[in-house]
Amino acid sequence: MTGEIWKTLVVFYYIYLIITIVYLVLDNRETSATFAWIFVLSTFPVIGLFLYLLIGRNRRRSHKLKQYQQHVNKSLRSCLKEYIDAQDRNLEKLSRKEGFSSRKKLFDLLYRNSNSLLTTKNAIRLFYCGKDKFDSLITDLQNAKKCIHLEYFIWRSDTFTEKIKNILIEKKREGVDVRILYDIIGSLQLKASYTKELRTNGIKIYPYDNVRSFITAHSLNYRNHRKIAVIDGSIAYTGGMNMGKEYIDGGGQFEAWRDTHARLEGEAVAILQSIFIANWYNTTKEELIGMKYFPKISDSSRYVPMQITASGPDSEWSSIEQLYFNLITSAQKCICIQSPYFIPNESIYKSLLTAALSGIEVKIMIAGKADKLLPYWAAFSFFGPLLKAGVRMYHYQKGFMHAKTIIVDEEISSVGTANMDIRSFQLNYEVNMLLYDNGVTKDLVGQFNKDLEYCDELTLEEYYKIGKLKHFRNSIARLFAPLM
Repeated sequence: MTGEIWKTLVVFYYIYLIITIVYLVLDNRETSATFAWIFVLSTFPVIGLFLYLLIGRNRRRSHKLKQYQQHVNKSLRSCLKEYIDAQDRNLEKLSRKEGFSSRKKLFDLLYRNSNSLLTTKNAIRLFYCGKDKFDSLITDLQNAKKCIHLEYFIWRSDTFTEKIKNILIEKKREGVDVRILYDIIGSLQLKASYTKELRTNGIKIYPYDNVRSFITAHSLNYRNHRKIAVIDGSIAYTGGMNMGKEYIDGGGQFEAWRDTHARLEGEAVAILQSIFIANWYNTTKEELIGMKYFPKISDSSRYVPMQITASGPDSEWSSIEQLYFNLITSAQKCICIQSPYFIPNESIYKSLLTAALSGIEVKIMIAGKADKLLPYWAAFSFFGPLLKAGVRMYHYQKGFMHAKTIIVDEEISSVGTANMDIRSFQLNYEVNMLLYDNGVTKDLVGQFNKDLEYCDELTLEEYYKIGKLKHFRNSIARLFAPLM
């Protein structure tokens, strides 16, 4: 009898395996992701199936999300009409910049893959430490008159966010509308009492896409990794810093925190506002349309041309992944990359190898002190061929490196929320700025060079000294990279 049961289980297993493989192949994901899920589902049938149903299904199939997106985009186009109509004029002015002809394909790419508008009447201030950024943000929050929109991947309950909470409650009492979106996984430590107090005082705060619902629990793997703050539709912030005390002092795990964030004024604020509004509508079905949210931008002499692109599992194209690839392949002299994690997909990996072998100087700076071991180990599995090709690898040691920047030829740069990893390319909701401004880019170059002073360089000789057991561990970690 036991033998018959065993035979039946084997038959069911093979049927399950065939169905699993056919389904995953028809899903047409990247090969590495397909094989990773086949490995998990075949090796751990019960747990693997549960994990796949919870976090593995491909949300790009969701017609409902696309309907939401199309609906809100139609409404937002009327609010952004002034900027849409100015595209030819802005592009013509930017084309007069020396060397822009070789960068025009970047503009075309973002305009086509994510409808990313080119705005020019902008002012930008970069922050490289949390204290400076949050001191500025607090001042702007305290001066808010109409509306405050905040969207963060991580929102902590700590002494710093307690101060933020009190400011927001006071602004609501003054008649300012306050809306907050947070990611439910990133904000696991956000206490229910904290959000309850905000709601009791009239502040609208929700987990993005309402994934607390059982119906949407399958979307847990698709994290809202964006960091956006918009005040009165005239000031905006975006970059790497979340809402928590550790972004100021490093928290208990690190002695310091190194990050890059930006404060914007001007036309680009409307783009970040529209991204927030689309996310807000997807979550609450509340439309936020009108001059209150998109005030008229007065003419000024400020000129910082940029495009802001957003990508996510509901996007038709992986716009930020394509942006990174195009930036790397467009380089003529040098590429500088900062990212806490380094788990590139095949196209990004080969583009970096090709750039280095072509004689382009490539420098990659990642966290030297890990907050998560698995992606830290997986990164080492990529280093060997890169070092052989001439890429210079740096591990930042003065606290945690969390900045997400790419600088090409010291002329053009990207700053945003997307890491150099598969999760940011395929699974997360992200937002990045492409900056066509030499002054801003040179500022980023200067900071990159300062950061080098606190780095240990990993040479090819040192890489070869890593033990075989650790190399094996790193390679195993890499197998799960598409699932991280």
